[in-house]
Amino acid sequence: MSHPLVSEGFHYHGFPLQGAKAIYVRTIIDPSVIHVQALGEAIRRWNEVVGARILLAPDKGEYTVTFLEKGGNESPFKEYPGNGGLTFLHSGNPKVYLRSDLGSTDYRDCVHIWSHEIGHTFGLADHPKENISSVMSYQVQGWDLLSPSQEDVQSIAKIHGLADMRVRVEELDGSENVTGFWNWDRFEGLGWRVWFPPPIGTYAIPNRIKSLVVHEQYIVRVKVAGLLGLREQLAVLPGQYNRWRYG
Repeated sequence: MSHPLVSEGFHYHGFPLQGAKAIYVRTIIDPSVIHVQALGEAIRRWNEVVGARILLAPDKGEYTVTFLEKGGNESPFKEYPGNGGLTFLHSGNPKVYLRSDLGSTDYRDCVHIWSHEIGHTFGLADHPKENISSVMSYQVQGWDLLSPSQEDVQSIAKIHGLADMRVRVEELDGSENVTGFWNWDRFEGLGWRVWFPPPIGTYAIPNRIKSLVVHEQYIVRVKVAGLLGLREQLAVLPGQYNRWRYG
């Protein structure tokens, strides 16, 4: 089941309208946030799943998401009673609220609520009645999730006109300046993985890098010295920190 856009006010500035392949999203954690560890866990889980395309980062970004906590007798919860979390899109710079006085809510519940609300900032809608594998579902399958499901990821890709959320070297802006890059596989035991542009052995290279992983470090070789630099362990063009450029 696909997830529709949250509202007419939802859009990303420059993604994918201006051809951006991946973006940073600046995160601001307001001093009102009490459940900081739960929020950090929710952000980490989202970054693990969609971070190769959309990375929640603290320092800069294409647009800004602000996280806040308020009591049930404070705005916006007094206007929307019965909600544990709320998201307002604010013309592309969402504000996400967690209700601070839910009482019986434990750490796990807070991670789920934060994660659910982050889904709204990426364009996913609520599913109050459907018991589906989605962090946006209010039913058992959804409440058990602390991370976005594969169905959620596929829906986000569809919303932004992408086949999926993976990032492939060949489709990136500036890849014509890269002559090769290498990565030490820490997870699958494949040793060094490599990528070279055509016509150098496109299909014959063992352990070929097919897509890039967030927070993974790559050794990059480029035609023009100084063209690419590393930031957040990913190659980007200097002066364009809002758009990732991989080697």
